[in-house]
Amino acid sequence: MTEQVPTRSRFGRDIVALTVLALVLAAAAAARLIIGERVPINAGGAIDWDLLHTYLALRRDRLIMGATVGVALGVSGTLLQALLRNPLASPYILGVSSGAALGVMTAWTGVLAALGPMATHSAALAGALITMIVVYTLGQRRGWIDPVGLLLVGVIVNAINGAAIMFLHTVVPAARRSGIFDWMMGYLADGTSSSEVVTLGVLTLTGVAIAITFGRSLDVATLSDAEAQSLGLNLRRLRLVVFILAGLLTAMSVALAGPIGFVGLIAPHLVRLMVGPRHRPVIIGSALAGAALVVGADTAVKALEMALREWGGVEIGLLPIGAVTALIGGPLFIAMLRPQLGRGRVEA
Repeated sequence: MTEQVPTRSRFGRDIVALTVLALVLAAAAAARLIIGERVPINAGGAIDWDLLHTYLALRRDRLIMGATVGVALGVSGTLLQALLRNPLASPYILGVSSGAALGVMTAWTGVLAALGPMATHSAALAGALITMIVVYTLGQRRGWIDPVGLLLVGVIVNAINGAAIMFLHTVVPAARRSGIFDWMMGYLADGTSSSEVVTLGVLTLTGVAIAITFGRSLDVATLSDAEAQSLGLNLRRLRLVVFILAGLLTAMSVALAGPIGFVGLIAPHLVRLMVGPRHRPVIIGSALAGAALVVGADTAVKALEMALREWGGVEIGLLPIGAVTALIGGPLFIAMLRPQLGRGRVEA
């Protein structure tokens, strides 16, 4: 009986924390549906209902896109941190996002550009997985990984990917360069088809469901290799599945919105402060927190655009969501990194 009390208390805490995150996401979603272009009213006071329906459809698609991207980044960040046993790992920091972006740019500048979204998504996945393999391989020595060293390898690979992207950007036809530059900064495009948004959304939720089923295995994987294997865990298979799943989620987010940084770092860290280290609630909470962060950032960007236009008479065009998340995540990353400096190695 005494052992059930902490379990019930912990379960109740998880429910409260996840409910709070769900409410925050709901508030961000409601704000995103409300904030946007105003529907003109004619001289007789009548509303153009067709135009209103069009505006709401655009906001709905952007809301679904933002939630999908946030869920994918939040969960992929959680999986990478579990895989590498490093709370500072994230798709952006480790260069996985830029690797997916490099794959997309390669597709856009080659013969794959004419094959449509499927080729783009496949190229994003290939770029993400190749980058993960490179970073994971170079970040270890004789089977050991230094957390800070792994981050440095990720930063360097990220810079290399960025340089390659800029090179490819110069060979893209001039008419397309402006749109590609906006995409590289991370933004949700209004022109994305509803079918593509729904398809990637369903695939993302499927990936999250798969990740949740591995929750207890990920808890065991945080132990040393010897302890995890003594408990019957097949670490090689688990790492392979988690490796591919994290790359797939990151690739889908990049294909939809470009490389948006720090969401995969912020969301898992905040959720762990609320629910503790167990991975099932962390995965669910990271999905909710990531979606709330991206949808909230998109809402803030749109509100700023509307305010500058209506109050200041300034037309600024598209603002990158990636800039908002970087302004929030950059200082937080530095605060998280400092305690890790000088620590020893961890076993790969």
